[in-house]
Amino acid sequence: MFITVAVLLVAGLSLLFRQELRDLFGPLRISHMELVKSPANRLRFEIKVNTTRACRTQLKYWIKGSHDTLYSTVSAEGKIHRLFMSNTRARKHYSFCVLATNGKRRVASKIYPVETQPIYQATPYFTLAYSDPSIAGDLAHTYFLTQILTEPGSVVIIDHQGDIVWYEAFLKGVKVSHWTKDRTVLCIVGPESIPSSGGDEIVELGLDGRVLLHLKKGEGDMDKLVHHEVRKDRDGNIYAMTFTAKVADLSSVKGLRQDTVKGDGIVLFNKRGKKLWEWSALDHLDPLSNPNIMIDKKDWGHGNALFRLEDGNFLFSFRDLNQIWKVAYPSGKVLWKFGEQGDFQMDPNSMFSAQHSIHITADGHYMLLDNGDKTKISRALVFDLDTVTKEAKTLHTVTLPAEYYSTVKGNTALFGKNRVLFCLTDPRAFLITTMDGHVLWKLQVGGDPYRLEEIPGFEITKPAF
Repeated sequence: MFITVAVLLVAGLSLLFRQELRDLFGPLRISHMELVKSPANRLRFEIKVNTTRACRTQLKYWIKGSHDTLYSTVSAEGKIHRLFMSNTRARKHYSFCVLATNGKRRVASKIYPVETQPIYQATPYFTLAYSDPSIAGDLAHTYFLTQILTEPGSVVIIDHQGDIVWYEAFLKGVKVSHWTKDRTVLCIVGPESIPSSGGDEIVELGLDGRVLLHLKKGEGDMDKLVHHEVRKDRDGNIYAMTFTAKVADLSSVKGLRQDTVKGDGIVLFNKRGKKLWEWSALDHLDPLSNPNIMIDKKDWGHGNALFRLEDGNFLFSFRDLNQIWKVAYPSGKVLWKFGEQGDFQMDPNSMFSAQHSIHITADGHYMLLDNGDKTKISRALVFDLDTVTKEAKTLHTVTLPAEYYSTVKGNTALFGKNRVLFCLTDPRAFLITTMDGHVLWKLQVGGDPYRLEEIPGFEITKPAF
């Protein structure tokens, strides 16, 4: 009996040793795969992979019966890998396999099934109301980022049909979101009790659900609430709009000798959350020059958009002033003001009011959403500004029908070269129009959207090897 046991033990060890030798000196193989479902997210799946040789791996997946194949990002060189399916739709049957290469050999795993479940978290719903056939080619493989401000909130990525393909849920509301050049999602998160699209947290998420950066008011260098805007600059630093306050003598206008005026500012953090710079608009405004300061002192100017230029300076939008400021970095000097009572000569018909979403287009022009508080008509405006002669030339005026007037929030951007993307809060609609305002695509939104962004680079449709 003892001899039999010994023989079996030796045989088992011999098999194990031979297997280890094959793994060590044999060809590349995928030796283990494990599908991990996240109970907190119905559309995201992790696949853990072990390989016998150091290599790179990539996930290939598709809806069963479909010819549209998707791919994950490529894992780092190694024997242990984590891959993620991060572009899926609810209630669908998918197939997937793992590809691996070490430069000399390329192998693929068997094909496995996975089924996505209905989303149960608080996410907005979208209804495709209209899509003109002429835009079908441009919409294919196009995705958009948006959010839900109420509690509980979420940030979502949708396709052109309004189907959610990625999301992250929060207990708090997601006040605004931004797609970065690093294929990450930046959010301002906060309770509904914080006004003006404000929050007490800045969160950066990877598409795999990892929290890459988390700043919270009262911790580290984040000492102020943020609102309306959070973005990355070209160096990877994070900038946001802040609430600021300043003590002023308002006794001459029936206020207090030490009264408080509230306004807006800018904060700049590095990649690790260390504060690099901050600025306050209140240092450049005289309260006594405002005849309505006793009314406006609770929210003077109402900043609502911030954009960093390639020269390092900032564009700052003030809704209640109907102005865009250019703020110098790092001096903080206000270089010019554009809009009502500003520094530029401009066509009176192009004067904007309660505007949002100031930014620079790919060809270097200034674009904004004119909410149209004074005209009750919303439109997109594109300008060429001559900052030497202080002349503003209106390049495009994209006027929407009266039914799409939005009193608050919203944004606009070029979609391609000759179409315009709109997010309109009051009518709860996302639109793509021609340059003369003809609607080509309309998505109805179940909730009050703040912003919609087209997000390049989200979908990976080609294998890396």
